[in-house]
Amino acid sequence: MKTLSTCCLLALLSFMRCGPGLQAGEPAVHKVFAAGEVPPDSRLGEQRTLNTFHQWTPPTTKAAWERESTRMRQQILVSNGLWPMPVKHPLKPVIHGKIDRGDYTVEKVFFASHPGHYVSGNLYKPKKIEGKIPGVLSPHGHWANGRFYDAGEKKAIDQLGKGAEEFMSGARFPLQARMAHLARMGCVVFHYDMVGNADSKQFAHRAGFTDAEAGLRLQNFMGLQTFNSIRALDFLLSLPEVDAERIGVTGASGGGTQTFMIGAIDPRPAVAFPAVMVSTEMQGGCVCENAELLRLGLNNVAVAALFAPRPLAMSGADDWTVRLETRGLPELKQVYSHYGKASSIQVSVFAQFKHNYNQVSREVMYAWFNEHLQLGYADVANDQDFWPIDPKNLTVYDAKHPLPDDAKSSEQLRESLTEASNQQFTKLIPKNKEQLAEYRRVVGTAAGVMLDSGKVEEIELETSNASEEPFGDELKILRGTLSRKGAGEAVPYVALVPETFNGKAVLWVNDKGKSHCSMN
Repeated sequence: MKTLSTCCLLALLSFMRCGPGLQAGEPAVHKVFAAGEVPPDSRLGEQRTLNTFHQWTPPTTKAAWERESTRMRQQILVSNGLWPMPVKHPLKPVIHGKIDRGDYTVEKVFFASHPGHYVSGNLYKPKKIEGKIPGVLSPHGHWANGRFYDAGEKKAIDQLGKGAEEFMSGARFPLQARMAHLARMGCVVFHYDMVGNADSKQFAHRAGFTDAEAGLRLQNFMGLQTFNSIRALDFLLSLPEVDAERIGVTGASGGGTQTFMIGAIDPRPAVAFPAVMVSTEMQGGCVCENAELLRLGLNNVAVAALFAPRPLAMSGADDWTVRLETRGLPELKQVYSHYGKASSIQVSVFAQFKHNYNQVSREVMYAWFNEHLQLGYADVANDQDFWPIDPKNLTVYDAKHPLPDDAKSSEQLRESLTEASNQQFTKLIPKNKEQLAEYRRVVGTAAGVMLDSGKVEEIELETSNASEEPFGDELKILRGTLSRKGAGEAVPYVALVPETFNGKAVLWVNDKGKSHCSMN
Protein backbone atom coordinates (compact mmCIF):
# COMPACT_ATOMS: atom_id res chain seq x y z
CA MET A 1 0.00 0.00 0.00
CA LYS A 2 1.18 3.53 -0.78
CA THR A 3 0.55 6.61 1.27
CA LEU A 4 -1.54 9.50 0.00
CA SER A 5 1.59 11.40 -1.03
CA THR A 6 2.77 8.55 -3.24
CA CYS A 7 -0.68 7.67 -4.52
CA CYS A 8 -1.06 11.20 -5.80
CA LEU A 9 1.43 10.17 -8.49
CA LEU A 10 1.19 6.41 -8.72
CA ALA A 11 -2.56 5.84 -8.45
CA LEU A 12 -3.87 9.19 -9.62
CA LEU A 13 -6.97 8.67 -11.74
CA SER A 14 -7.77 12.20 -12.84
CA PHE A 15 -4.20 13.38 -13.60
CA MET A 16 -1.57 11.51 -15.64
CA ARG A 17 2.11 12.03 -16.42
CA CYS A 18 2.65 12.05 -20.19
CA GLY A 19 6.40 12.07 -20.52
CA PRO A 20 8.87 14.47 -18.88
CA GLY A 21 10.59 17.23 -20.76
CA LEU A 22 8.10 17.67 -23.60
CA GLN A 23 8.33 21.09 -25.23
CA ALA A 24 5.23 22.83 -26.55
CA GLY A 25 4.75 22.08 -30.24
CA GLU A 26 7.12 19.10 -30.33
CA PRO A 27 6.01 15.48 -30.87
CA ALA A 28 6.55 13.11 -27.97
CA VAL A 29 9.51 11.28 -29.53
CA HIS A 30 12.96 10.44 -28.20
CA LYS A 31 15.68 12.81 -29.41
CA VAL A 32 19.22 11.57 -30.00
CA PHE A 33 21.84 14.04 -28.75
CA ALA A 34 25.26 14.41 -30.34
CA ALA A 35 28.39 13.76 -28.32
CA GLY A 36 28.91 16.58 -25.84
CA GLU A 37 25.43 18.06 -26.48
CA VAL A 38 23.53 18.85 -23.26
CA PRO A 39 19.79 18.03 -23.13
CA PRO A 40 17.44 20.92 -22.21
CA ASP A 41 16.95 19.66 -18.64
CA SER A 42 16.65 22.19 -15.81
CA ARG A 43 18.21 19.64 -13.45
CA LEU A 44 21.49 20.03 -15.36
CA GLY A 45 21.66 23.78 -14.79
CA GLU A 46 23.25 25.69 -11.94
CA GLN A 47 22.37 24.03 -8.66
CA ARG A 48 20.68 25.99 -5.89
CA THR A 49 22.57 25.25 -2.69
CA LEU A 50 21.97 26.01 0.96
CA ASN A 51 24.08 29.17 0.95
CA THR A 52 23.05 30.56 -2.46
CA PHE A 53 21.31 33.94 -2.67
CA HIS A 54 17.64 32.95 -2.85
CA GLN A 55 15.60 35.45 -4.81
CA TRP A 56 11.84 35.88 -4.42
CA THR A 57 9.71 38.58 -6.01
CA PRO A 58 6.23 39.05 -4.52
CA PRO A 59 3.16 39.76 -6.68
CA THR A 60 2.48 43.43 -7.27
CA THR A 61 -1.26 43.42 -6.58
CA LYS A 62 -3.36 42.20 -3.66
CA ALA A 63 -5.45 39.92 -5.89
CA ALA A 64 -2.35 38.32 -7.40
CA TRP A 65 -0.79 37.93 -3.96
CA GLU A 66 -3.85 36.21 -2.52
CA ARG A 67 -3.89 33.75 -5.43
CA GLU A 68 -0.18 33.10 -5.01
CA SER A 69 -0.37 32.84 -1.22
CA THR A 70 -2.99 30.09 -1.52
CA ARG A 71 -0.69 28.15 -3.84
CA MET A 72 2.28 28.73 -1.51
CA ARG A 73 0.42 27.42 1.55
CA GLN A 74 -0.58 24.33 -0.40
CA GLN A 75 3.06 23.78 -1.39
CA ILE A 76 4.18 24.06 2.23
CA LEU A 77 1.51 21.65 3.47
CA VAL A 78 2.15 19.08 0.73
CA SER A 79 5.94 19.22 1.21
CA ASN A 80 5.54 18.71 4.96
CA GLY A 81 3.24 15.72 4.48
CA LEU A 82 0.37 17.69 6.01
CA TRP A 83 -1.99 17.68 3.01
CA PRO A 84 -4.50 16.62 4.06
CA MET A 85 -3.78 17.34 7.72
CA PRO A 86 -3.25 14.17 9.80
CA VAL A 87 -6.04 13.21 12.16
CA LYS A 88 -5.83 15.05 15.47
CA HIS A 89 -6.30 12.54 18.25
CA PRO A 90 -7.13 13.71 21.81
CA LEU A 91 -3.99 15.16 23.41
CA LYS A 92 -4.65 13.92 26.97
CA PRO A 93 -1.86 16.12 28.36
CA VAL A 94 -0.08 15.25 31.59
CA ILE A 95 0.75 18.39 33.62
CA HIS A 96 2.68 18.01 36.87
CA GLY A 97 5.59 19.16 39.06
CA LYS A 98 4.71 22.83 39.63
CA ILE A 99 7.69 25.00 40.61
CA ASP A 100 6.90 28.29 42.35
CA ARG A 101 9.10 31.23 41.41
CA GLY A 102 7.25 33.93 43.32
CA ASP A 103 5.53 35.90 40.60
CA TYR A 104 5.34 33.00 38.09
CA THR A 105 5.22 29.19 38.11
CA VAL A 106 6.74 26.50 35.91
CA GLU A 107 5.08 23.13 35.23
CA LYS A 108 6.07 20.00 33.31
CA VAL A 109 3.99 18.82 30.36
CA PHE A 110 3.85 15.97 27.86
CA PHE A 111 1.22 14.80 25.37
CA ALA A 112 1.02 12.72 22.19
CA SER A 113 0.94 14.65 18.92
CA HIS A 114 0.57 11.38 16.99
CA PRO A 115 -0.36 8.16 18.81
CA GLY A 116 2.88 7.06 20.47
CA HIS A 117 4.87 10.20 19.66
CA TYR A 118 5.27 12.53 22.63
CA VAL A 119 5.85 16.28 22.78
CA SER A 120 7.46 17.50 26.02
CA GLY A 121 8.01 20.93 27.49
CA ASN A 122 7.56 23.44 30.29
CA LEU A 123 4.56 25.63 30.94
CA TYR A 124 5.24 29.08 32.43
CA LYS A 125 2.33 31.00 33.98
CA PRO A 126 1.87 34.25 35.91
CA LYS A 127 1.25 33.57 39.60
CA LYS A 128 -1.88 35.74 39.55
CA ILE A 129 -4.32 35.26 36.66
CA GLU A 130 -7.57 37.17 36.24
CA GLY A 131 -9.80 36.35 33.30
CA LYS A 132 -8.35 35.41 29.92
CA ILE A 133 -4.69 36.20 29.23
CA PRO A 134 -2.45 35.85 26.14
CA GLY A 135 -0.66 32.63 25.26
CA VAL A 136 2.82 32.38 23.72
CA LEU A 137 4.18 29.35 21.89
CA SER A 138 7.97 29.05 22.02
CA PRO A 139 9.89 26.48 19.93
CA HIS A 140 13.50 26.56 21.13
CA GLY A 141 15.81 25.95 18.15
CA HIS A 142 19.22 24.28 17.97
CA TRP A 143 20.62 25.18 21.38
CA ALA A 144 22.94 22.67 23.07
CA ASN A 145 20.64 20.37 25.10
CA GLY A 146 17.65 22.30 23.75
CA ARG A 147 15.25 23.45 26.46
CA PHE A 148 17.89 22.63 29.10
CA TYR A 149 20.46 25.05 27.63
CA ASP A 150 23.10 26.37 29.99
CA ALA A 151 25.72 28.61 28.36
CA GLY A 152 28.14 28.03 31.22
CA GLU A 153 29.98 30.63 33.28
CA LYS A 154 32.75 31.41 30.75
CA LYS A 155 30.41 32.11 27.85
CA ALA A 156 28.04 33.99 30.14
CA ILE A 157 30.82 36.33 31.27
CA ASP A 158 31.70 36.93 27.61
CA GLN A 159 28.06 37.84 26.86
CA LEU A 160 28.00 40.27 29.77
CA GLY A 161 31.19 41.91 28.53
CA LYS A 162 29.76 42.38 25.03
CA GLY A 163 26.58 44.03 26.29
CA ALA A 164 24.45 41.15 25.01
CA GLU A 165 23.12 40.45 28.51
CA GLU A 166 22.77 42.50 31.69
CA PHE A 167 22.37 39.72 34.27
CA MET A 168 24.32 36.53 34.84
CA SER A 169 21.01 34.63 35.06
CA GLY A 170 20.04 35.65 31.52
CA ALA A 171 23.58 35.21 30.19
CA ARG A 172 23.72 31.57 31.36
CA PHE A 173 20.05 30.70 30.78
CA PRO A 174 18.76 32.94 27.95
CA LEU A 175 15.92 30.57 27.08
CA GLN A 176 14.59 30.50 30.64
CA ALA A 177 15.01 34.30 30.78
CA ARG A 178 12.65 34.75 27.84
CA MET A 179 9.96 32.47 29.26
CA ALA A 180 10.19 33.94 32.74
CA HIS A 181 9.89 37.54 31.53
CA LEU A 182 6.92 36.77 29.26
CA ALA A 183 5.18 35.07 32.21
CA ARG A 184 5.91 38.11 34.37
CA MET A 185 4.36 40.26 31.62
CA GLY A 186 1.13 38.27 31.96
CA CYS A 187 1.42 35.50 29.34
CA VAL A 188 1.03 31.74 29.52
CA VAL A 189 4.12 30.39 27.73
CA PHE A 190 4.67 26.84 26.43
CA HIS A 191 8.34 26.05 25.77
CA TYR A 192 8.54 22.69 24.00
CA ASP A 193 11.21 20.33 22.70
CA MET A 194 12.40 19.79 19.18
CA VAL A 195 12.53 16.11 18.22
CA GLY A 196 15.59 14.44 19.72
CA ASN A 197 16.36 17.23 22.22
CA ALA A 198 16.01 17.53 26.01
CA ASP A 199 13.17 15.15 27.02
CA SER A 200 12.29 14.19 23.43
CA LYS A 201 14.52 11.12 23.18
CA GLN A 202 12.34 8.58 21.38
CA PHE A 203 14.76 8.89 18.48
CA ALA A 204 17.64 11.11 17.43
CA HIS A 205 17.16 14.55 15.91
CA ARG A 206 18.60 13.76 12.47
CA ALA A 207 17.97 10.03 12.04
CA GLY A 208 15.06 7.92 10.88
CA PHE A 209 13.44 10.08 8.19
CA THR A 210 16.30 10.69 5.75
CA ASP A 211 16.00 7.76 3.31
CA ALA A 212 14.40 7.67 -0.14
CA GLU A 213 11.26 5.86 1.00
CA ALA A 214 10.55 8.53 3.60
CA GLY A 215 11.01 11.19 0.90
CA LEU A 216 8.63 9.43 -1.49
CA ARG A 217 5.99 9.29 1.22
CA LEU A 218 6.64 12.93 2.21
CA GLN A 219 7.50 11.80 5.72
CA ASN A 220 10.17 14.15 7.08
CA PHE A 221 11.48 15.76 10.24
CA MET A 222 10.20 19.15 9.22
CA GLY A 223 6.66 17.87 8.79
CA LEU A 224 6.86 16.01 12.10
CA GLN A 225 8.08 19.08 13.97
CA THR A 226 5.58 21.35 12.25
CA PHE A 227 2.74 19.03 13.25
CA ASN A 228 4.17 18.99 16.79
CA SER A 229 3.97 22.80 16.75
CA ILE A 230 0.35 22.69 15.59
CA ARG A 231 -0.49 20.27 18.39
CA ALA A 232 1.46 22.39 20.88
CA LEU A 233 -0.74 25.30 19.85
CA ASP A 234 -3.79 23.06 20.30
CA PHE A 235 -2.56 22.33 23.84
CA LEU A 236 -1.97 25.99 24.64
CA LEU A 237 -5.44 26.92 23.42
CA SER A 238 -6.99 24.13 25.48
CA LEU A 239 -5.97 25.88 28.71
CA PRO A 240 -8.99 27.69 30.17
CA GLU A 241 -7.06 30.87 31.02
CA VAL A 242 -5.65 31.40 27.50
CA ASP A 243 -7.28 33.98 25.24
CA ALA A 244 -7.57 32.42 21.77
CA GLU A 245 -7.56 35.88 20.17
CA ARG A 246 -4.18 36.81 21.68
CA ILE A 247 -1.64 34.18 20.68
CA GLY A 248 2.02 34.92 20.00
CA VAL A 249 4.79 32.70 18.62
CA THR A 250 8.51 33.30 18.96
CA GLY A 251 11.69 31.27 18.60
CA ALA A 252 15.24 31.67 17.29
CA SER A 253 17.23 29.86 14.63
CA GLY A 254 15.46 26.51 14.09
CA GLY A 255 12.81 27.81 16.48
CA GLY A 256 12.53 30.82 14.18
CA THR A 257 11.88 28.44 11.29
CA GLN A 258 9.07 26.82 13.24
CA THR A 259 7.75 30.28 14.16
CA PHE A 260 7.27 31.44 10.59
CA MET A 261 6.27 27.96 9.39
CA ILE A 262 3.32 27.64 11.77
CA GLY A 263 2.48 31.29 11.11
CA ALA A 264 2.28 30.54 7.39
CA ILE A 265 -0.16 27.63 7.62
CA ASP A 266 -2.12 28.26 10.83
CA PRO A 267 -4.39 31.32 11.18
CA ARG A 268 -4.55 31.22 14.99
CA PRO A 269 -1.36 33.12 15.97
CA ALA A 270 -2.04 36.86 16.15
CA VAL A 271 1.58 38.06 16.34
CA ALA A 272 4.99 36.49 15.64
CA PHE A 273 8.68 37.18 16.21
CA PRO A 274 11.05 34.76 14.41
CA ALA A 275 14.60 35.60 15.52
CA VAL A 276 17.73 35.29 13.33
CA MET A 277 16.22 33.03 10.66
CA VAL A 278 14.27 34.98 7.99
CA SER A 279 16.75 35.60 5.18
CA THR A 280 17.40 35.46 1.44
CA GLU A 281 20.61 33.57 2.21
CA MET A 282 21.00 30.39 4.27
CA GLN A 283 17.60 28.69 4.45
CA GLY A 284 18.04 26.31 7.37
CA GLY A 285 20.96 23.98 7.97
CA CYS A 286 19.10 20.96 9.35
CA VAL A 287 16.80 18.29 7.98
CA CYS A 288 14.19 19.57 10.46
CA GLU A 289 14.10 22.85 8.48
CA ASN A 290 14.06 21.43 4.95
CA ALA A 291 11.70 19.19 3.04
CA GLU A 292 11.46 18.00 -0.54
CA LEU A 293 9.35 20.39 -2.66
CA LEU A 294 9.29 23.08 0.04
CA ARG A 295 11.46 25.81 -1.44
CA LEU A 296 10.77 25.34 -5.15
CA GLY A 297 10.44 29.01 -6.12
CA LEU A 298 10.20 30.04 -2.47
CA ASN A 299 12.54 31.26 0.24
CA ASN A 300 12.14 31.99 3.95
CA VAL A 301 11.09 35.57 3.20
CA ALA A 302 8.22 34.26 1.07
CA VAL A 303 7.12 31.86 3.82
CA ALA A 304 7.28 34.65 6.41
CA ALA A 305 5.17 36.86 4.11
CA LEU A 306 2.29 34.41 4.51
CA PHE A 307 1.78 35.82 8.01
CA ALA A 308 0.47 39.04 6.45
CA PRO A 309 -1.37 41.13 7.46
CA ARG A 310 -0.82 39.99 11.07
CA PRO A 311 1.97 41.85 12.96
CA LEU A 312 5.39 40.31 12.28
CA ALA A 313 8.73 41.47 13.71
CA MET A 314 12.14 39.83 13.22
CA SER A 315 15.66 40.20 14.48
CA GLY A 316 18.91 39.79 12.59
CA ALA A 317 22.54 39.39 13.64
CA ASP A 318 26.02 38.96 12.20
CA ASP A 319 25.00 35.80 10.36
CA TRP A 320 22.92 35.04 7.25
CA THR A 321 20.28 37.55 8.46
CA VAL A 322 22.62 40.55 8.56
CA ARG A 323 21.29 41.98 5.25
CA LEU A 324 17.61 41.44 6.08
CA GLU A 325 16.84 45.17 6.10
CA THR A 326 17.80 45.46 2.41
CA ARG A 327 17.19 41.87 1.27
CA GLY A 328 13.84 40.67 2.54
CA LEU A 329 12.25 43.60 4.33
CA PRO A 330 11.39 45.48 1.08
CA GLU A 331 9.59 42.38 -0.25
CA LEU A 332 7.75 41.91 3.03
CA LYS A 333 6.69 45.56 3.11
CA GLN A 334 5.35 45.19 -0.43
CA VAL A 335 3.12 42.30 0.66
CA TYR A 336 1.98 44.09 3.84
CA SER A 337 1.26 47.21 1.80
CA HIS A 338 -1.39 45.28 -0.13
CA TYR A 339 -3.37 45.36 3.13
CA GLY A 340 -2.39 48.90 4.12
CA LYS A 341 -0.33 47.39 6.96
CA ALA A 342 3.26 48.38 6.15
CA SER A 343 3.73 49.39 9.80
CA SER A 344 2.88 45.84 10.93
CA ILE A 345 6.24 44.54 9.69
CA GLN A 346 9.46 45.36 11.54
CA VAL A 347 13.11 44.27 11.32
CA SER A 348 15.87 44.96 13.85
CA VAL A 349 19.38 43.86 12.89
CA PHE A 350 22.06 43.83 15.61
CA ALA A 351 25.22 43.29 13.58
CA GLN A 352 27.43 43.64 16.67
CA PHE A 353 26.31 40.17 17.82
CA LYS A 354 26.66 36.72 16.31
CA HIS A 355 23.70 34.31 15.90
CA ASN A 356 21.65 34.70 19.09
CA TYR A 357 18.42 35.48 20.94
CA ASN A 358 20.05 37.66 23.56
CA GLN A 359 18.58 40.30 25.87
CA VAL A 360 18.93 43.09 23.30
CA SER A 361 16.76 41.27 20.75
CA ARG A 362 14.46 39.80 23.42
CA GLU A 363 13.57 43.30 24.56
CA VAL A 364 12.49 44.22 21.02
CA MET A 365 10.21 41.18 21.10
CA TYR A 366 8.80 42.12 24.54
CA ALA A 367 7.83 45.56 23.25
CA TRP A 368 6.28 44.07 20.08
CA PHE A 369 4.23 41.54 22.04
CA ASN A 370 3.21 44.17 24.60
CA GLU A 371 1.75 46.27 21.80
CA HIS A 372 0.11 43.56 19.72
CA LEU A 373 -1.07 41.25 22.52
CA GLN A 374 -2.50 44.29 24.31
CA LEU A 375 -0.62 43.60 27.54
CA GLY A 376 -1.09 47.21 28.61
CA TYR A 377 2.35 47.98 30.05
CA ALA A 378 3.86 51.43 29.65
CA ASP A 379 7.40 50.03 29.88
CA VAL A 380 8.14 46.31 29.79
CA ALA A 381 11.10 46.22 27.42
CA ASN A 382 13.83 45.87 30.04
CA ASP A 383 14.66 42.32 31.05
CA GLN A 384 14.97 41.55 34.75
CA ASP A 385 17.10 39.31 36.88
CA PHE A 386 15.42 36.03 37.73
CA TRP A 387 16.00 32.82 39.66
CA PRO A 388 16.95 30.10 37.11
CA ILE A 389 15.84 26.51 37.55
CA ASP A 390 18.52 23.82 37.40
CA PRO A 391 17.94 22.06 34.05
CA LYS A 392 17.71 18.66 35.73
CA ASN A 393 14.66 19.96 37.62
CA LEU A 394 12.95 20.95 34.36
CA THR A 395 12.86 17.40 33.04
CA VAL A 396 9.35 16.15 32.33
CA TYR A 397 9.70 12.41 32.96
CA ASP A 398 10.30 10.91 36.40
CA ALA A 399 9.45 7.77 38.36
CA LYS A 400 5.85 8.88 38.86
CA HIS A 401 5.50 10.23 35.32
CA PRO A 402 7.53 7.98 33.00
CA LEU A 403 7.53 8.09 29.22
CA PRO A 404 4.40 6.08 28.30
CA ASP A 405 4.86 2.45 27.26
CA ASP A 406 3.37 3.07 23.81
CA ALA A 407 6.18 5.49 22.85
CA LYS A 408 7.27 4.68 19.30
CA SER A 409 10.68 4.50 17.67
CA SER A 410 11.16 6.30 14.35
CA GLU A 411 10.49 3.02 12.48
CA GLN A 412 7.30 2.37 14.42
CA LEU A 413 6.13 5.95 13.99
CA ARG A 414 6.72 5.80 10.25
CA GLU A 415 4.70 2.60 10.03
CA SER A 416 1.79 4.18 11.86
CA LEU A 417 2.02 7.38 9.77
CA THR A 418 1.93 5.26 6.61
CA GLU A 419 -1.10 3.30 7.83
CA ALA A 420 -2.92 6.52 8.76
CA SER A 421 -2.10 8.05 5.39
CA ASN A 422 -3.37 4.96 3.57
CA GLN A 423 -6.63 5.19 5.48
CA GLN A 424 -7.02 8.83 4.53
CA PHE A 425 -6.44 8.02 0.87
CA THR A 426 -8.84 5.09 0.91
CA LYS A 427 -11.58 7.34 2.28
CA LEU A 428 -10.95 9.77 -0.58
CA ILE A 429 -11.60 7.23 -3.36
CA PRO A 430 -14.82 8.64 -4.86
CA LYS A 431 -18.06 6.81 -5.53
CA ASN A 432 -20.08 9.77 -6.82
CA LYS A 433 -19.64 13.24 -8.34
CA GLU A 434 -19.58 15.03 -5.00
CA GLN A 435 -16.84 12.77 -3.69
CA LEU A 436 -14.97 13.13 -6.99
CA ALA A 437 -14.83 16.89 -6.48
CA GLU A 438 -13.24 16.43 -3.05
CA TYR A 439 -10.83 13.83 -4.42
CA ARG A 440 -9.73 16.23 -7.13
CA ARG A 441 -9.36 19.05 -4.62
CA VAL A 442 -7.12 17.05 -2.30
CA VAL A 443 -5.26 14.79 -4.71
CA GLY A 444 -5.25 17.26 -7.58
CA THR A 445 -3.72 19.97 -5.40
CA ALA A 446 -1.03 17.57 -4.19
CA ALA A 447 -0.32 16.49 -7.77
CA GLY A 448 0.01 20.10 -8.86
CA VAL A 449 2.68 20.66 -6.21
CA MET A 450 4.46 17.35 -6.81
CA LEU A 451 4.47 17.83 -10.58
CA ASP A 452 5.52 21.48 -10.19
CA SER A 453 2.78 22.63 -12.59
CA GLY A 454 3.84 26.27 -12.87
CA LYS A 455 2.61 28.38 -15.79
CA VAL A 456 1.16 26.10 -18.43
CA GLU A 457 0.31 25.99 -22.10
CA GLU A 458 -2.68 23.93 -23.14
CA ILE A 459 -2.11 21.43 -25.97
CA GLU A 460 -4.97 19.28 -27.21
CA LEU A 461 -4.46 15.53 -27.38
CA GLU A 462 -6.29 12.75 -29.18
CA THR A 463 -7.35 9.43 -27.72
CA SER A 464 -7.49 5.97 -29.24
CA ASN A 465 -8.35 2.44 -28.16
CA ALA A 466 -10.81 3.99 -25.75
CA SER A 467 -13.00 1.94 -23.42
CA GLU A 468 -15.12 2.75 -20.40
CA GLU A 469 -16.75 0.96 -17.50
CA PRO A 470 -19.03 2.11 -14.67
CA PHE A 471 -17.55 2.93 -11.26
CA GLY A 472 -19.70 3.63 -8.24
CA ASP A 473 -23.00 5.47 -8.59
CA GLU A 474 -22.24 8.42 -10.88
CA LEU A 475 -18.74 7.77 -12.22
CA LYS A 476 -16.98 5.84 -14.93
CA ILE A 477 -13.43 4.75 -15.68
CA LEU A 478 -11.92 5.63 -19.06
CA ARG A 479 -8.96 3.71 -20.47
CA GLY A 480 -7.03 4.07 -23.69
CA THR A 481 -3.99 5.75 -25.20
CA LEU A 482 -3.13 9.41 -25.72
CA SER A 483 -0.95 11.27 -28.21
CA ARG A 484 -0.53 14.87 -29.38
CA LYS A 485 -3.13 15.72 -31.96
CA GLY A 486 -1.72 14.80 -35.38
CA ALA A 487 1.63 13.46 -34.16
CA GLY A 488 3.47 11.85 -31.32
CA GLU A 489 4.04 8.62 -29.49
CA ALA A 490 0.93 7.17 -27.81
CA VAL A 491 0.95 6.56 -24.05
CA PRO A 492 -1.62 4.67 -21.95
CA TYR A 493 -3.97 6.47 -19.59
CA VAL A 494 -6.68 5.78 -17.04
CA ALA A 495 -9.10 8.44 -15.78
CA LEU A 496 -11.97 8.56 -13.31
CA VAL A 497 -14.69 10.95 -14.54
CA PRO A 498 -18.42 11.64 -14.09
CA GLU A 499 -20.61 9.27 -16.08
CA THR A 500 -21.79 12.23 -18.20
CA PHE A 501 -18.20 13.22 -19.11
CA ASN A 502 -17.67 13.90 -22.82
CA GLY A 503 -14.67 16.21 -22.73
CA LYS A 504 -11.15 16.19 -24.10
CA ALA A 505 -7.67 15.26 -22.93
CA VAL A 506 -5.27 18.15 -22.53
CA LEU A 507 -1.49 18.21 -22.17
CA TRP A 508 -0.22 20.93 -19.84
CA VAL A 509 3.37 22.01 -20.49
CA ASN A 510 4.92 24.49 -18.08
CA ASP A 511 7.64 27.04 -18.63
CA LYS A 512 10.28 24.56 -17.44
CA GLY A 513 9.35 21.98 -20.04
CA LYS A 514 7.64 19.71 -17.51
CA SER A 515 4.27 18.29 -18.41
CA HIS A 516 1.26 16.40 -17.16
CA CYS A 517 -2.18 15.60 -18.52
CA SER A 518 -5.74 16.13 -17.39
CA MET A 519 -9.18 15.20 -18.64
CA ASN A 520 -11.21 18.41 -19.09
